[in-house]
Amino acid sequence: MKPLKLTMRAFGPYKNEEVIDFTELQNNRLFVISGSTGAGKTTIFDGICFALFGFGSGQDRKDTKMMRSDFAEDHVHTAVELIFEIHGKVYRVLRQLPHVKEGRKSATGEKYELFEIRDGQELPVVERQRITDINQKLEDIIGLSYDQFNQIVMLPQGEFRKLLTSQSDNKEEILRKIFKTNRYGELTQRLEEKKRQAEQKLNEARLLKNSYIAQIEGALPKRESLLFTVLNQNSNIYQIQDALDEEVQYYQQKIKEDQKSYDEAAGKYKEKYEFIVAKRNLNERIDAYEKKVQKLHEIEQQKPYFEQINNEYQAAIRASRIKPLNEQCLTLHEQKQQQQQRLQVALQQVENAKQQLTVAKEVFQNELLKQNERDASLQQVLELQKLLPLFEQVEKQTFIVQALQNEVNQALTSFKQIEQQLQQQKEKMTKLNKQIEQLEIRNEQLNHAIEQQIHLREVVNTFTTYNELTKKVNLLKEQYINASQEYDAAKTAYDLEEIKWLNNQAAILAASLVPGSPCPVCGSTEHITLDRQHVDVIDEKALKAMKTNLSAAEQNKYTAEANVNASIAHLNQYQNELERLNAPIDEQQQFIDKFNEINEYVKQLQVESEQLAQYKKQLKQLQAMIEQQDLQRKQVEDIYRQKQQQLIKENTILDQSKSLIPSHFQQLSQVKQALVEAEQNKNNLQQRWESAQKQLQQAEKNQATNEEALKHTEQQLKLLEENLEKAKEEFKQSMAAAGFANYKQFEASIRSESEQQLLQQQYVQYTNELHALTIQVEEEGKLLKGEERVDLKLQEQQLAELEAAREKAHETLNFSKECERNCIDFSEKLDRIVDEIYQLEEVSNQIVDLYNLLRGQNSKKISFERYVQMGYLEQITEAANIRLRNLSNGQYYLQCSDRQESHGRQSGLSLDVYDTYTGQSRDVKSLSGGEKFNASLCLALGMADVIQSFQGNVKIDTMFIDEGFGSLDEESLMKAIDTLIDLQKSGRMIGVISHVSELKAAMPAILQVEKLKEGYSKTSIIVK
Repeated sequence: MKPLKLTMRAFGPYKNEEVIDFTELQNNRLFVISGSTGAGKTTIFDGICFALFGFGSGQDRKDTKMMRSDFAEDHVHTAVELIFEIHGKVYRVLRQLPHVKEGRKSATGEKYELFEIRDGQELPVVERQRITDINQKLEDIIGLSYDQFNQIVMLPQGEFRKLLTSQSDNKEEILRKIFKTNRYGELTQRLEEKKRQAEQKLNEARLLKNSYIAQIEGALPKRESLLFTVLNQNSNIYQIQDALDEEVQYYQQKIKEDQKSYDEAAGKYKEKYEFIVAKRNLNERIDAYEKKVQKLHEIEQQKPYFEQINNEYQAAIRASRIKPLNEQCLTLHEQKQQQQQRLQVALQQVENAKQQLTVAKEVFQNELLKQNERDASLQQVLELQKLLPLFEQVEKQTFIVQALQNEVNQALTSFKQIEQQLQQQKEKMTKLNKQIEQLEIRNEQLNHAIEQQIHLREVVNTFTTYNELTKKVNLLKEQYINASQEYDAAKTAYDLEEIKWLNNQAAILAASLVPGSPCPVCGSTEHITLDRQHVDVIDEKALKAMKTNLSAAEQNKYTAEANVNASIAHLNQYQNELERLNAPIDEQQQFIDKFNEINEYVKQLQVESEQLAQYKKQLKQLQAMIEQQDLQRKQVEDIYRQKQQQLIKENTILDQSKSLIPSHFQQLSQVKQALVEAEQNKNNLQQRWESAQKQLQQAEKNQATNEEALKHTEQQLKLLEENLEKAKEEFKQSMAAAGFANYKQFEASIRSESEQQLLQQQYVQYTNELHALTIQVEEEGKLLKGEERVDLKLQEQQLAELEAAREKAHETLNFSKECERNCIDFSEKLDRIVDEIYQLEEVSNQIVDLYNLLRGQNSKKISFERYVQMGYLEQITEAANIRLRNLSNGQYYLQCSDRQESHGRQSGLSLDVYDTYTGQSRDVKSLSGGEKFNASLCLALGMADVIQSFQGNVKIDTMFIDEGFGSLDEESLMKAIDTLIDLQKSGRMIGVISHVSELKAAMPAILQVEKLKEGYSKTSIIVK
């Protein structure tokens, strides 16, 4: 990445738009950035970093809120634009920050852009110009993260030395960010989670096993058996499974016996049940026959009633045929009555219309005489309307004067409030300054307290480890004593058995000797005493087994002894460590109390330190607030004077307007009220005149309409009377033909269609039921001839007893089967859980071993991530030594140290410097300031070489160095300059911030930063 043009607007000390065109350096790729302290040299680095990554250079300059210029005008947005070249392509990136403008509540103006410049045209590089997409694309283009960029391209003031002089933990964090080794640490964390899960599953399986064993005793009835014996003795799971198998065999035999008992009881119950069912069916048939005979007798007595129903049905059929004629007569009679009512209404309406016409004519004549009154009311309305504009003008001017008076009062109140607030803020600032002075005195004690805390923490941790080792030594001593006793017992038993076995072998040999034949042991042919008997028969295999047990006991003894000796040696080491720390063992509690006290003291000081930072931040905000309030006070005072002058002017205009108002009208509301009353009077007169005309016309129209309606109603009534007489005559003839003597008989015979169907259904249903019941009684009588009822009470009682016996046998059988199933189920569950526990133990052990390996549970305390970082650090130091050899005249070489870190911290990332003059290695912290600068610079260049070798797409064309050259002597400075010249010869642009005059003189170009008297800065490029 090579910068071509940097544009900063309202950024840091740069008030307006500041453009730094790096192409003006021409072919001078090595330049110095010069200027007074605070002018804004480092801000140039911040601008490049902000454009590329959205943050300033260095950890203490990452806050984007600090980047806006204090000199910037309200309408100018803070923005940085960078045009740079990489891999032969030119890109333009813009980042513009939002801010809250005066008079608004929310921030506006946020803008982000990334384009490729090709042939003078800008082509978008991302689909959407969003900050997340732009950040990702820029990192892909440059090939470096923000942390990598700050470590090898942008070397902030003092920060690039951290890799050289910081502790291993800090180096680990730096290398993690640069080489992204956090994935190895995350792997360890995932393994830790897997270890926890595996241990949890193993514990759950063991708990489940114990739960199964606990459930066995409650699931099975207790009896004198092997199962309940082993359960009471807390036997192992294999003994329990054998006992369960024996219990299964017991219940299988019991099931056979219970099944036989159940089959016998069920057979007796079935025989008795079938007999009772047969006799019960006979009793039910006899009962049903007697009920049918009784019901037949009842139905025969109902015959006259249903004959009457049939007659009613026939009469209803005849009446339904002439019913329409009757309905016609009724309809005509009803229409006649309605028409007569209409005639009466029509007569009344004609009379009412005549009266209304007479009244309307009188009203019309009265209103016709009021024409002069209507003309006078119209003239009064016109005169009042002419006065409205004048009153409205006065009222409007009055409102303006009142509003101005309120504004004057508000401005005066605001001025007084701001003066009061300003005084309060000044008093608050004085109080805050006193608090800050007190906290700064206290804060000076923090570093000394932290050193004491670190020392005491080391002592307390050593005491804790010493106590744990003491307990471990005592436990191991007990184990050694037990192992020794077991060995002695095993040796005594073995020696005794060995003697018996030898005696037994001698007796066997003696029994085989024949007088005169040579002894196979001594060769003698004379055998004076022959003991041919051997009482104890000793098995050689049993003797070998005892020998094996003896060897195992001996090995356990030696192992326990070795463990005790090793633990004692470890304990002595920590005892020596306590002596080195000047911490007697008998003063342990005193050190713990001191450590707790210093912890509380440090916490208190840290809280006060945080409070101090907060107070300083509040002080800065308070100062800015006071300045702003002082400016507001001046503005409000100017506004108050302007409003007061404007109020005097508008009051004068109001007095002139009021002089033109008539004396009898003092307010606009009076004129409006008089106008409303006059308009109401005019409208009332006009409405009454128009209403009288309409009423007269309507009355004449109503009279003509009602007279015509009366004539039509009389004609309709006459026609209805004629039709009614004809219909009555036709109905009388039809009723006589249907057999009805009079209208009353006809009316009584009328039934609805549903009623007719019901009558017919009742009669048909009765006849069908009578016929069916007669046939059933005759047939049942023949079948039951000679049969009698049977009393079943005794038989049912016997059946209930047999059923109870059958149910009891069935329950016994089911209980035995359930016990058998429980035994088999528990046996299978225990088999499964034992296999599962074994597999989980295997998996858990594997995970624990791998986890301990990755997290650094070894003698050197090196985790897998630290091991990978050590590889990177070795390559970096090798690349750094190529340049350090020249800068130090061959005196110094950096090398990775293998010394062990204290306090149990991980080792492997410490750096030593090898001094060829003394032939010894020492800590890099012992180097002087200039030597540390050279070593740090070489490490940064070495890291750049390593990153380029691992990431082929990374091309480092630029390097910026902030200060550090002032600590070099003249010879070292010249060598450093030579190194930078060699770097720029390879095509790399190098910019250096420095106040060293020799460095300025040696550089071919200068980027000058000048701080103007107004407070903000300007830049210029000087080429020699």
